[in-house]
Amino acid sequence: MVVTDIGGSTDLELHETLVARARAIAPQIRERAAITEALRAVPRDSIDEIVAAGLGGRILAPRKYGGDELSLDTMYEVSVELGRACASTAWCAALLPHDAHMVGFFPAPAQEAVWAEGPDTNVAASLAPAATVDKVDGGYRLTGRHGFASGVDHASWVIVSGLIKEGGRPANHHFLVAPGDYSIEDDWYAAGMRGTGSKTIVVEDIFVPEDFVLPAAALVAGEGPGSVSNPGPLYRQPLALHAGLTFLGPMVGTALDANDHFLEWARGRALTAGSEVVQEAVARTAADLASAQSTIRRILQVARTSERLEIADRAEILRDYNRVAELLVGSVDRLFALSGTSGFKESSPMQQRWRDIHMMASHVSFTRANLQHYGRIVLGLERDPKLVVF
Repeated sequence: MVVTDIGGSTDLELHETLVARARAIAPQIRERAAITEALRAVPRDSIDEIVAAGLGGRILAPRKYGGDELSLDTMYEVSVELGRACASTAWCAALLPHDAHMVGFFPAPAQEAVWAEGPDTNVAASLAPAATVDKVDGGYRLTGRHGFASGVDHASWVIVSGLIKEGGRPANHHFLVAPGDYSIEDDWYAAGMRGTGSKTIVVEDIFVPEDFVLPAAALVAGEGPGSVSNPGPLYRQPLALHAGLTFLGPMVGTALDANDHFLEWARGRALTAGSEVVQEAVARTAADLASAQSTIRRILQVARTSERLEIADRAEILRDYNRVAELLVGSVDRLFALSGTSGFKESSPMQQRWRDIHMMASHVSFTRANLQHYGRIVLGLERDPKLVVF
Protein backbone atom coordinates (compact mmCIF):
# COMPACT_ATOMS: atom_id res chain seq x y z
CA MET A 1 0.00 0.00 0.00
CA VAL A 2 1.68 3.23 -1.19
CA VAL A 3 1.05 6.22 1.08
CA THR A 4 0.91 9.88 0.15
CA ASP A 5 -0.57 13.09 1.61
CA ILE A 6 -4.01 14.01 0.30
CA GLY A 7 -5.95 17.20 1.04
CA GLY A 8 -5.09 20.48 2.73
CA SER A 9 -6.29 23.07 5.25
CA THR A 10 -8.71 24.66 2.76
CA ASP A 11 -10.35 21.30 2.12
CA LEU A 12 -10.58 20.69 5.86
CA GLU A 13 -12.24 24.04 6.45
CA LEU A 14 -14.78 23.38 3.70
CA HIS A 15 -15.38 19.89 5.06
CA GLU A 16 -16.14 21.28 8.52
CA THR A 17 -18.40 23.95 7.02
CA LEU A 18 -20.42 21.39 5.06
CA VAL A 19 -20.83 19.07 8.04
CA ALA A 20 -22.01 22.04 10.10
CA ARG A 21 -24.53 22.92 7.37
CA ALA A 22 -25.84 19.35 7.41
CA ARG A 23 -26.28 19.60 11.16
CA ALA A 24 -28.06 22.93 10.74
CA ILE A 25 -30.65 21.69 8.25
CA ALA A 26 -31.23 18.39 10.05
CA PRO A 27 -34.08 19.72 12.23
CA GLN A 28 -36.27 20.60 9.24
CA ILE A 29 -35.33 17.31 7.59
CA ARG A 30 -36.53 15.55 10.76
CA GLU A 31 -39.78 17.53 10.70
CA ARG A 32 -40.44 16.19 7.19
CA ALA A 33 -39.58 12.56 8.03
CA ALA A 34 -43.23 11.46 8.23
CA ILE A 35 -44.07 13.33 5.02
CA THR A 36 -41.06 11.74 3.32
CA GLU A 37 -42.31 8.28 4.20
CA ALA A 38 -45.86 9.10 3.13
CA LEU A 39 -44.70 10.53 -0.21
CA ARG A 40 -42.40 7.55 -0.81
CA ALA A 41 -39.84 10.10 -1.97
CA VAL A 42 -37.74 12.89 -0.50
CA PRO A 43 -39.73 16.15 -0.66
CA ARG A 44 -38.48 18.69 -3.17
CA ASP A 45 -37.92 21.20 -0.34
CA SER A 46 -35.45 18.84 1.32
CA ILE A 47 -33.51 18.14 -1.88
CA ASP A 48 -33.39 21.86 -2.68
CA GLU A 49 -32.06 22.65 0.82
CA ILE A 50 -29.42 19.93 0.56
CA VAL A 51 -28.20 21.11 -2.85
CA ALA A 52 -28.34 24.81 -1.87
CA ALA A 53 -26.20 24.04 1.20
CA GLY A 54 -23.53 22.53 -1.07
CA LEU A 55 -24.26 19.01 0.17
CA GLY A 56 -25.21 17.45 -3.18
CA GLY A 57 -23.15 16.09 -6.04
CA ARG A 58 -20.61 18.92 -5.94
CA ILE A 59 -18.96 17.38 -2.84
CA LEU A 60 -17.25 14.74 -5.01
CA ALA A 61 -17.62 16.36 -8.44
CA PRO A 62 -14.29 17.26 -10.11
CA ARG A 63 -12.83 20.72 -9.56
CA LYS A 64 -12.42 20.94 -13.32
CA TYR A 65 -16.20 21.17 -13.60
CA GLY A 66 -16.76 23.41 -10.60
CA GLY A 67 -17.03 20.71 -7.95
CA ASP A 68 -15.33 20.62 -4.55
CA GLU A 69 -13.55 17.27 -5.13
CA LEU A 70 -13.33 16.63 -1.40
CA SER A 71 -12.47 13.33 0.26
CA LEU A 72 -14.97 10.60 1.06
CA ASP A 73 -14.98 11.84 4.68
CA THR A 74 -17.31 14.68 3.74
CA MET A 75 -19.85 12.49 1.96
CA TYR A 76 -19.83 10.15 4.96
CA GLU A 77 -20.07 12.70 7.76
CA VAL A 78 -22.76 14.75 6.02
CA SER A 79 -24.90 11.63 5.60
CA VAL A 80 -24.39 10.68 9.26
CA GLU A 81 -25.79 14.05 10.36
CA LEU A 82 -28.73 13.78 7.98
CA GLY A 83 -29.23 10.13 8.94
CA ARG A 84 -29.90 11.17 12.52
CA ALA A 85 -32.91 13.08 11.15
CA CYS A 86 -34.25 10.85 8.34
CA ALA A 87 -32.70 7.69 6.96
CA SER A 88 -34.38 7.97 3.56
CA THR A 89 -33.29 11.57 3.06
CA ALA A 90 -29.73 10.78 4.13
CA TRP A 91 -29.63 7.80 1.75
CA CYS A 92 -30.62 9.94 -1.23
CA ALA A 93 -28.34 12.78 -0.11
CA ALA A 94 -25.34 10.41 0.05
CA LEU A 95 -26.11 9.11 -3.42
CA LEU A 96 -25.89 12.60 -4.92
CA PRO A 97 -22.09 12.83 -4.42
CA HIS A 98 -21.67 9.08 -4.89
CA ASP A 99 -23.27 9.15 -8.34
CA ALA A 100 -21.43 12.36 -9.26
CA HIS A 101 -18.23 10.59 -8.25
CA MET A 102 -19.06 7.79 -10.70
CA VAL A 103 -19.60 10.31 -13.50
CA GLY A 104 -16.02 11.43 -12.88
CA PHE A 105 -14.82 8.03 -14.13
CA PHE A 106 -16.60 8.36 -17.50
CA PRO A 107 -14.88 9.76 -20.62
CA ALA A 108 -14.53 13.55 -20.72
CA PRO A 109 -17.38 14.17 -23.24
CA ALA A 110 -19.85 12.53 -20.83
CA GLN A 111 -18.63 14.66 -17.93
CA GLU A 112 -18.85 17.82 -19.99
CA ALA A 113 -22.45 17.03 -20.91
CA VAL A 114 -23.56 16.22 -17.35
CA TRP A 115 -21.92 19.28 -15.79
CA ALA A 116 -22.55 21.72 -18.65
CA GLU A 117 -24.62 23.88 -16.28
CA GLY A 118 -22.50 23.37 -13.17
CA PRO A 119 -21.66 20.73 -10.54
CA ASP A 120 -25.10 20.65 -8.88
CA THR A 121 -26.65 18.37 -11.51
CA ASN A 122 -28.47 15.51 -9.76
CA VAL A 123 -27.71 12.03 -11.05
CA ALA A 124 -29.39 8.71 -10.14
CA ALA A 125 -28.21 5.21 -10.96
CA SER A 126 -29.16 1.55 -11.24
CA LEU A 127 -26.06 -0.57 -11.75
CA ALA A 128 -27.38 -4.12 -12.20
CA PRO A 129 -27.01 -5.18 -15.87
CA ALA A 130 -30.69 -5.12 -16.84
CA ALA A 131 -30.58 -3.52 -20.30
CA THR A 132 -30.57 -5.28 -23.65
CA VAL A 133 -27.65 -3.69 -25.50
CA ASP A 134 -27.12 -3.57 -29.26
CA LYS A 135 -24.02 -2.10 -30.90
CA VAL A 136 -24.72 0.50 -33.60
CA ASP A 137 -22.63 3.11 -35.39
CA GLY A 138 -21.22 5.55 -32.86
CA GLY A 139 -22.63 3.88 -29.78
CA TYR A 140 -25.31 1.55 -28.47
CA ARG A 141 -29.08 1.16 -28.37
CA LEU A 142 -30.59 0.20 -25.02
CA THR A 143 -33.89 -1.20 -23.85
CA GLY A 144 -34.51 -2.22 -20.27
CA ARG A 145 -36.07 -1.74 -16.84
CA HIS A 146 -33.70 -0.68 -14.09
CA GLY A 147 -35.01 -0.97 -10.54
CA PHE A 148 -34.05 0.46 -7.16
CA ALA A 149 -33.00 3.85 -8.55
CA SER A 150 -33.04 5.81 -5.30
CA GLY A 151 -33.73 9.53 -5.67
CA VAL A 152 -34.53 9.26 -9.36
CA ASP A 153 -37.44 11.71 -9.01
CA HIS A 154 -34.92 14.50 -8.46
CA ALA A 155 -32.40 13.44 -11.11
CA SER A 156 -31.83 14.78 -14.59
CA TRP A 157 -29.19 12.36 -15.92
CA VAL A 158 -29.28 8.68 -14.95
CA ILE A 159 -26.84 5.77 -15.15
CA VAL A 160 -28.16 2.35 -16.20
CA SER A 161 -26.31 -0.86 -16.95
CA GLY A 162 -26.23 -3.76 -19.35
CA LEU A 163 -23.99 -6.44 -20.82
CA ILE A 164 -21.95 -5.77 -23.95
CA LYS A 165 -21.31 -8.97 -25.86
CA GLU A 166 -18.26 -8.44 -28.04
CA GLY A 167 -15.91 -11.34 -28.53
CA GLY A 168 -15.38 -13.16 -25.25
CA ARG A 169 -17.41 -13.22 -22.05
CA PRO A 170 -20.21 -10.60 -21.84
CA ALA A 171 -19.13 -7.70 -19.65
CA ASN A 172 -21.23 -5.29 -17.64
CA HIS A 173 -21.08 -1.63 -18.71
CA HIS A 174 -22.64 1.55 -17.33
CA PHE A 175 -24.44 3.98 -19.66
CA LEU A 176 -25.17 7.66 -19.04
CA VAL A 177 -28.70 8.45 -20.20
CA ALA A 178 -29.70 12.03 -20.94
CA PRO A 179 -32.79 13.80 -19.57
CA GLY A 180 -35.84 12.97 -21.66
CA ASP A 181 -34.47 9.61 -22.82
CA TYR A 182 -36.00 7.62 -19.97
CA SER A 183 -39.22 7.36 -17.97
CA ILE A 184 -39.87 6.48 -14.33
CA GLU A 185 -42.21 3.74 -13.18
CA ASP A 186 -43.64 4.47 -9.73
CA ASP A 187 -43.33 1.02 -8.17
CA TRP A 188 -41.59 1.76 -4.86
CA TYR A 189 -43.71 0.22 -2.09
CA ALA A 190 -41.47 -1.13 0.66
CA ALA A 191 -41.51 -1.94 4.37
CA GLY A 192 -38.42 0.16 5.05
CA MET A 193 -36.71 3.19 3.54
CA ARG A 194 -40.05 4.17 2.07
CA GLY A 195 -38.97 7.72 1.39
CA THR A 196 -36.07 6.92 -0.95
CA GLY A 197 -38.29 6.83 -4.03
CA SER A 198 -36.25 3.89 -5.32
CA LYS A 199 -38.34 3.52 -8.45
CA THR A 200 -37.67 1.88 -11.82
CA ILE A 201 -35.94 3.63 -14.72
CA VAL A 202 -37.37 2.53 -18.06
CA VAL A 203 -35.46 2.97 -21.33
CA GLU A 204 -36.92 1.95 -24.67
CA ASP A 205 -34.65 1.72 -27.71
CA ILE A 206 -32.57 4.78 -26.83
CA PHE A 207 -29.19 5.72 -28.30
CA VAL A 208 -26.16 6.19 -26.02
CA PRO A 209 -22.92 7.48 -27.62
CA GLU A 210 -19.69 5.52 -27.11
CA ASP A 211 -18.23 8.35 -25.02
CA PHE A 212 -21.10 7.96 -22.54
CA VAL A 213 -20.20 4.37 -21.65
CA LEU A 214 -18.00 3.06 -18.83
CA PRO A 215 -16.93 -0.58 -18.34
CA ALA A 216 -18.02 -1.75 -14.91
CA ALA A 217 -14.59 -3.32 -14.46
CA ALA A 218 -13.00 0.12 -14.75
CA LEU A 219 -15.15 1.45 -11.91
CA VAL A 220 -14.37 -1.64 -9.84
CA ALA A 221 -10.65 -1.10 -10.31
CA GLY A 222 -10.72 2.69 -10.01
CA GLU A 223 -9.16 3.04 -13.46
CA GLY A 224 -11.80 4.80 -15.54
CA PRO A 225 -10.95 6.97 -18.57
CA GLY A 226 -12.08 10.00 -16.56
CA SER A 227 -8.82 9.92 -14.61
CA VAL A 228 -7.15 11.54 -17.63
CA SER A 229 -9.12 14.76 -17.13
CA ASN A 230 -9.43 14.24 -13.36
CA PRO A 231 -5.95 13.25 -12.16
CA GLY A 232 -6.77 13.59 -8.44
CA PRO A 233 -6.67 10.49 -6.19
CA LEU A 234 -10.45 10.54 -5.75
CA TYR A 235 -10.85 9.22 -9.30
CA ARG A 236 -8.40 6.37 -8.84
CA GLN A 237 -10.16 4.81 -5.87
CA PRO A 238 -11.81 1.42 -6.39
CA LEU A 239 -15.52 0.82 -5.92
CA ALA A 240 -14.73 -1.31 -2.85
CA LEU A 241 -13.86 1.85 -0.98
CA HIS A 242 -16.75 4.16 -1.76
CA ALA A 243 -19.76 1.93 -2.50
CA GLY A 244 -20.43 0.52 0.97
CA LEU A 245 -19.32 3.73 2.64
CA THR A 246 -22.08 5.62 0.82
CA PHE A 247 -24.71 3.61 2.67
CA LEU A 248 -22.96 3.27 6.01
CA GLY A 249 -23.26 7.01 6.67
CA PRO A 250 -27.09 6.91 6.76
CA MET A 251 -26.93 3.65 8.73
CA VAL A 252 -24.65 5.12 11.39
CA GLY A 253 -26.85 8.21 11.70
CA THR A 254 -29.96 6.03 12.02
CA ALA A 255 -28.39 3.83 14.70
CA LEU A 256 -27.14 6.84 16.67
CA ASP A 257 -30.60 8.41 16.57
CA ALA A 258 -32.24 5.15 17.69
CA ASN A 259 -29.80 5.00 20.60
CA ASP A 260 -30.53 8.62 21.59
CA HIS A 261 -34.27 8.02 21.44
CA PHE A 262 -34.07 4.83 23.51
CA LEU A 263 -31.94 6.46 26.20
CA GLU A 264 -34.32 9.39 26.48
CA TRP A 265 -37.30 7.05 26.67
CA ALA A 266 -35.68 4.70 29.24
CA ARG A 267 -34.53 7.51 31.53
CA GLY A 268 -38.16 8.51 32.01
CA ARG A 269 -39.16 5.01 33.16
CA ALA A 270 -37.77 4.04 36.55
CA LEU A 271 -38.36 0.29 36.11
CA THR A 272 -36.76 0.30 32.67
CA ALA A 273 -33.72 2.32 33.71
CA GLY A 274 -33.30 0.16 36.83
CA SER A 275 -33.28 -3.09 34.88
CA GLU A 276 -29.92 -4.86 34.76
CA VAL A 277 -30.85 -6.24 31.35
CA VAL A 278 -31.41 -2.71 30.01
CA GLN A 279 -28.22 -1.43 31.61
CA GLU A 280 -26.19 -4.18 29.97
CA ALA A 281 -27.92 -3.61 26.64
CA VAL A 282 -27.15 0.11 26.51
CA ALA A 283 -23.53 -0.61 27.46
CA ARG A 284 -23.16 -3.20 24.70
CA THR A 285 -24.83 -0.87 22.23
CA ALA A 286 -22.51 2.02 23.13
CA ALA A 287 -19.50 -0.24 22.62
CA ASP A 288 -20.79 -1.56 19.29
CA LEU A 289 -21.56 1.93 17.97
CA ALA A 290 -18.12 3.16 19.04
CA SER A 291 -16.46 0.17 17.37
CA ALA A 292 -18.41 0.68 14.17
CA GLN A 293 -17.48 4.35 13.96
CA SER A 294 -13.84 3.64 14.80
CA THR A 295 -13.62 1.09 12.00
CA ILE A 296 -15.03 3.56 9.48
CA ARG A 297 -12.64 6.30 10.62
CA ARG A 298 -9.73 3.91 10.09
CA ILE A 299 -10.88 3.12 6.55
CA LEU A 300 -11.34 6.82 5.80
CA GLN A 301 -7.77 7.40 6.93
CA VAL A 302 -6.67 4.74 4.44
CA ALA A 303 -8.71 6.50 1.75
CA ARG A 304 -6.99 9.82 2.47
CA THR A 305 -3.46 8.48 2.54
CA SER A 306 -3.32 5.51 0.17
CA GLU A 307 -2.42 5.95 -3.45
CA ARG A 308 -3.35 2.39 -4.35
CA LEU A 309 -5.47 -0.39 -2.81
CA GLU A 310 -4.45 -3.93 -3.68
CA ILE A 311 -6.92 -6.82 -3.87
CA ALA A 312 -6.10 -7.82 -0.27
CA ASP A 313 -6.75 -4.24 0.89
CA ARG A 314 -10.12 -4.19 -0.85
CA ALA A 315 -11.08 -7.53 0.65
CA GLU A 316 -10.26 -6.24 4.14
CA ILE A 317 -12.33 -3.09 3.58
CA LEU A 318 -15.31 -5.11 2.36
CA ARG A 319 -14.97 -7.42 5.36
CA ASP A 320 -15.02 -4.45 7.72
CA TYR A 321 -17.95 -2.77 5.96
CA ASN A 322 -20.01 -5.92 6.42
CA ARG A 323 -19.04 -6.16 10.08
CA VAL A 324 -19.94 -2.50 10.66
CA ALA A 325 -23.35 -3.11 9.10
CA GLU A 326 -23.85 -6.10 11.40
CA LEU A 327 -22.93 -4.05 14.46
CA LEU A 328 -25.34 -1.28 13.49
CA VAL A 329 -28.24 -3.65 12.83
CA GLY A 330 -27.51 -5.54 16.04
CA SER A 331 -27.51 -2.31 18.03
CA VAL A 332 -30.91 -1.21 16.76
CA ASP A 333 -32.32 -4.74 17.15
CA ARG A 334 -31.15 -4.87 20.76
CA LEU A 335 -32.76 -1.55 21.68
CA PHE A 336 -35.95 -2.20 19.74
CA ALA A 337 -36.42 -5.53 21.52
CA LEU A 338 -36.41 -3.63 24.84
CA SER A 339 -38.75 -0.87 23.66
CA GLY A 340 -41.88 -2.81 24.53
CA THR A 341 -45.21 -2.61 22.78
CA SER A 342 -44.92 1.17 22.53
CA GLY A 343 -41.95 0.75 20.22
CA PHE A 344 -44.27 -0.69 17.56
CA LYS A 345 -46.55 2.33 17.50
CA GLU A 346 -46.43 4.36 14.31
CA SER A 347 -45.68 7.40 16.45
CA SER A 348 -42.51 5.76 17.80
CA PRO A 349 -39.26 6.53 15.98
CA MET A 350 -37.95 3.12 17.05
CA GLN A 351 -40.11 1.08 14.67
CA GLN A 352 -39.08 3.25 11.73
CA ARG A 353 -35.40 3.10 12.66
CA TRP A 354 -35.73 -0.69 12.99
CA ARG A 355 -37.39 -1.05 9.59
CA ASP A 356 -34.95 1.31 7.92
CA ILE A 357 -31.74 -0.18 9.31
CA HIS A 358 -32.74 -3.66 8.13
CA MET A 359 -33.66 -2.36 4.69
CA MET A 360 -30.33 -0.53 4.35
CA ALA A 361 -28.35 -3.58 5.45
CA SER A 362 -30.01 -5.65 2.72
CA HIS A 363 -28.25 -3.59 0.03
CA VAL A 364 -25.99 -5.52 -2.33
CA SER A 365 -23.01 -3.59 -0.95
CA PHE A 366 -23.21 -5.83 2.12
CA THR A 367 -23.51 -9.22 0.42
CA ARG A 368 -21.91 -12.21 2.18
CA ALA A 369 -19.51 -12.48 -0.75
CA ASN A 370 -17.67 -9.56 0.84
CA LEU A 371 -16.64 -11.89 3.65
CA GLN A 372 -15.75 -14.70 1.25
CA HIS A 373 -13.17 -12.50 -0.50
CA TYR A 374 -11.21 -12.05 2.71
CA GLY A 375 -11.72 -15.64 3.84
CA ARG A 376 -10.34 -17.06 0.59
CA ILE A 377 -7.25 -14.86 0.81
CA VAL A 378 -6.31 -15.77 4.40
CA LEU A 379 -7.05 -19.46 3.74
CA GLY A 380 -4.64 -19.48 0.82
CA LEU A 381 -7.24 -20.01 -1.89
CA GLU A 382 -7.22 -18.48 -5.35
CA ARG A 383 -9.54 -15.59 -6.08
CA ASP A 384 -12.98 -16.86 -7.11
CA PRO A 385 -13.69 -15.38 -10.56
CA LYS A 386 -17.42 -15.52 -9.80
CA LEU A 387 -16.96 -13.11 -6.89
CA VAL A 388 -16.30 -9.56 -8.03
CA VAL A 389 -13.99 -7.65 -5.69
CA PHE A 390 -15.68 -4.27 -5.76
